[in-house]
Amino acid sequence: MYEYREEDRQGYSQSIVDQLGRRSFWIFTLLALVAIAAYAIFESQTASDRAGAAEINLAGRRRMLSQHIGLLASQLLHRNAPQETQQLADAINDMAQIHDMLLRDARGHGFHNPEDEEIDNPLTPAAVIAEMQHFLSLGQKLATTPYDSPEYRPLAEELVALSLQVLPDLDRLVGLYQAQSEQRTDALRFLQACALVAALCLLAFSGLGILRPLIRQVRHALEEQEKSETALRHAIEENRLILETTDEGMFGIDRNGYIRFANRAAATMLGRDASSLVGRHHHPEIITSSTGCPICRMLASAGPTRVSDGWFNHGIPQPNAAEPITFPVEYSVAARPDGEGTIISFRDIADRHAAEIKLQRFQQRLVDAIEAMDDAFALFDGEDRLILHNLRFAELFSPESSTIRIGMSFSEFIHDIAVQGLYPQTTDGGNDWLATRMEMHRQAAGSSEIPLANGSWLRITERHTREGGTVVIWSDVSNLKRALIAADQGSQAKSEFLARMSHELRTPLNAILGFARVLEKDAASPLNDAQQEYVHHILHGGQHLLGLINEILDLSAIESGKLKVEIEDIDLPSVLHECLALIKPLASNREITLKISGSESATVAADRKRLKQVLLNLLSNAIKYNRHGGEVQVNIGATPSGIRLDISDTGQGIPPELAQRVFQPFDRLGLENSEGTGIGLAITRRLVELMGGSICFESTVNIGTTFRVELVPAGQQGLAPADESQTAPPAQFLTRQPELAAPAAPCLLAFGLSAEDAQLLRLVASTLREVRLIESDDAAAVQSILDESPCRAIIIDETRLPAWLAAVPPKDGWPPLIALSIAPTEAMKQIDSVPYWQLKPIKSREMARLLREIVR
Repeated sequence: MYEYREEDRQGYSQSIVDQLGRRSFWIFTLLALVAIAAYAIFESQTASDRAGAAEINLAGRRRMLSQHIGLLASQLLHRNAPQETQQLADAINDMAQIHDMLLRDARGHGFHNPEDEEIDNPLTPAAVIAEMQHFLSLGQKLATTPYDSPEYRPLAEELVALSLQVLPDLDRLVGLYQAQSEQRTDALRFLQACALVAALCLLAFSGLGILRPLIRQVRHALEEQEKSETALRHAIEENRLILETTDEGMFGIDRNGYIRFANRAAATMLGRDASSLVGRHHHPEIITSSTGCPICRMLASAGPTRVSDGWFNHGIPQPNAAEPITFPVEYSVAARPDGEGTIISFRDIADRHAAEIKLQRFQQRLVDAIEAMDDAFALFDGEDRLILHNLRFAELFSPESSTIRIGMSFSEFIHDIAVQGLYPQTTDGGNDWLATRMEMHRQAAGSSEIPLANGSWLRITERHTREGGTVVIWSDVSNLKRALIAADQGSQAKSEFLARMSHELRTPLNAILGFARVLEKDAASPLNDAQQEYVHHILHGGQHLLGLINEILDLSAIESGKLKVEIEDIDLPSVLHECLALIKPLASNREITLKISGSESATVAADRKRLKQVLLNLLSNAIKYNRHGGEVQVNIGATPSGIRLDISDTGQGIPPELAQRVFQPFDRLGLENSEGTGIGLAITRRLVELMGGSICFESTVNIGTTFRVELVPAGQQGLAPADESQTAPPAQFLTRQPELAAPAAPCLLAFGLSAEDAQLLRLVASTLREVRLIESDDAAAVQSILDESPCRAIIIDETRLPAWLAAVPPKDGWPPLIALSIAPTEAMKQIDSVPYWQLKPIKSREMARLLREIVR
């Protein structure tokens, strides 16, 4: 932009100069023409004046000679004097010459005869000329006539008389000549005045009409030039300030490579004084070697700006030093617009260079660690192209169709694997297998196990990176897979054995119990007291053994997926009262008080038989593990997502270190002297989950334990799992915490999660900086938290989602919902207010990555 303005200013100044030259030429041309015309007029007038002066002179001499001739003639009348006669002859000759000059040479000398209308005809110039001719002829005749001749005296008298007659005419002619001369003088003065006026007018016209606009333009151009020079001075000053205050070093060199200037930062980084650098060559003052120097290339052929990394000298290079002291720089070389050199700007990148070296070392350690892995490792970038792999990867996969190479796409790689026939699914072309494998790779949702054609197994673990790439690890899990298969087969054999043995035991046991009841009630052969006691022990032990066998059969049916539940609408309080009536004798034996509170009308969707079994298990445990004379509190309440049943005891409680084992089958928690097999709570948990509910507990040592069962309300049984095998993960211990006020710091809100999910979420939240996790089951409290705290995300179980959406409608600016589901359907994924879905059980890495992205 500055160059464009400078060119306009120079063009404008040049146009003014051109106009001034053209107008000056025409002014001088007109002045020259005026001068030439004035000179011609003055020259002609001057010649006329000279002729007039000569005429006046000759006419005066002629008049004097005529008077002198008359005097000589009158003297010759009285005496004869040869001398006077000679004088008369000479005077006559002179007068004849003058007269002849005035007559015959008038045109050659510019003479002319005067004309005057006032002169009478006898005295007109023609008459005077005739009279003069006669006077001259008389005088010549007198001069040649002897004195004693009779004609002499008459001639003399006539000549005297004629001289007296001619004198007035000659005087009149002299006057006329003088008058005409004065007229010509007046005309010359008038012409001089006219020429002066014309010259003045021309000068005034040139000054006002031509020079004045040019003067204004010149003045304007000078003002613009002054402004440009002022702006240029300011720009130079600003550039100087920039050069002196910038942190980047800058120096300029001419076309021969000699330094023209260097700013303060450059001098400081180079360890030199700026004045000592000026005039020196940049080789070796700044760069030791000129080999491949971008500055030299720029000087050789001007091109675009170049940016390079290099090493500059620090301090004065020492001739005897082995190597100069250098430091790493990043510098740019830009050619000057006038082609007279280049400008170099640079900055010290020692910190960046050290960081790059550190990064390279870290990358090398990372590569070493990857190479030390027994697993095959590969990293694909955002465009799904291979950018890093270890040796084990190359050893495991050696496609015959092409070599493994950096830059190959994952689709190319997997196609080569299919062609090679590494997997048994690809021996027939494997198009379906390829499509499935590519879809699994795009999702990168976790791990999967794939058999190989040679009978081995590979576990493929895939994760997305933050940059959109994918990390893939192939682990050989053949031994583990064989062990798992063997364990599954053993577990299945155990379950079949237990089921078979339970059936085999239950048949004779039912016979024993039947005969024992016959003996107890046989009126024909009554038993004595000892026999009655023996039979009573047989019945009691048989009933206990039958209950254990039934529990084992139920557990086996649940684990094998054969246990079916029939969901129907059930009045929970009525079933609860039935169970309390059955359990009341057991409570009375230990003097335990049973209390029931809460809603008296609560209808749930459940299996009556299995619900009754769940309630009896929980109530019997509350009495069995309670203190003598304690209390069991039963409460029925409603939550936003269902019906909640709390069964609380006043026993010793469960220590936190044993909380994880509560729902494990056959685990007695170290209470070997207590009744039971340790599978009651395991069956209870599985039955509750089969009916679409959830179970958890809260316990405080020496205070008591509360088991909380949440059931599906009547009419919402569609949210229960459709397949019994899709059970939720085991519920875990949930520590009782006091209600906390909503914190001012950013938070994550967990609503309605199971104990296990809540515990995993706490672990994930602990890895997020400056973010707290708030857990709540109260919708009103949740609304207060959302209104008062900067919440980042809401994590909610799918079973609580309908009640949540009904009780807490979404608002603008509220955090996103993350729903947890065993298997979300497509209809669920289409809910606009739930942008994120996570599979259960929670994958800690996936959840942590998602929460980090949301929190960030």
